[in-house]
Amino acid sequence: MKDVPSYRKFIYWLEPDGQEESLSKLRKDVKRIHAAKRHPCEALYPRRELVLVEPRIWDLQCKRQGSWYRASPRNGQTLLVSNKPLDALPLWGTLTLEAFSPPRTAGDEDVLEMMSDPRAADHVPPGWGSFSPWEPQAIQQLLTQDGIDRSLQEIFSYYTANHLNFVYPRFFVSSDEHPVIPYSIQKTNLICSACVEMFGILGDAFPVQYLVPCPGLKYLKPPPGHYIRVDQAPP
Repeated sequence: MKDVPSYRKFIYWLEPDGQEESLSKLRKDVKRIHAAKRHPCEALYPRRELVLVEPRIWDLQCKRQGSWYRASPRNGQTLLVSNKPLDALPLWGTLTLEAFSPPRTAGDEDVLEMMSDPRAADHVPPGWGSFSPWEPQAIQQLLTQDGIDRSLQEIFSYYTANHLNFVYPRFFVSSDEHPVIPYSIQKTNLICSACVEMFGILGDAFPVQYLVPCPGLKYLKPPPGHYIRVDQAPP
């Protein structure tokens, strides 16, 4: 087996109070801080050393997906993603690539059970189902390319159940250190907004997670058999 690719990102969250002071200190030590322009996953581009994702970015191209951010305790915070550790800031966690094989993936019955759980209504945010005008056609094109014959409502149920799996996991593995390690319930074509888990908007209760990239993630393509591993920093 080939070595695991050397991809690593360090994740930080900046509170509104004190953000400018933190950034001023950073600018003394780094050549450039890139600013995301259209969507949060721009921060995952491998060659960009330091990327800032301001709160307004979650309202742009990925406005529907950003509903999870707006409904979370992260709302109003600024995301900072670095290729190197930043000693001056508290680390939230790291992203790497790791070989991973899920024991099983979700089928229609699993999704129905997860969507029928009484806890679902408490966690699905307003606006999550408000598709942008361009989205249905883009989703249909993706499904057609992959030979998947599903309605938008069926696909959306998979999208939602996947996020709920990081709230009350049904699909997970265990290790000696972590009894519950949630993972994406299906492949990329049935997943939406993986950034929600990558950046800790969902899943804070589980220090380790395995994710597949969503179709919109153009900046990170794990090789076959590899997932994106999320590791939260120890408290």
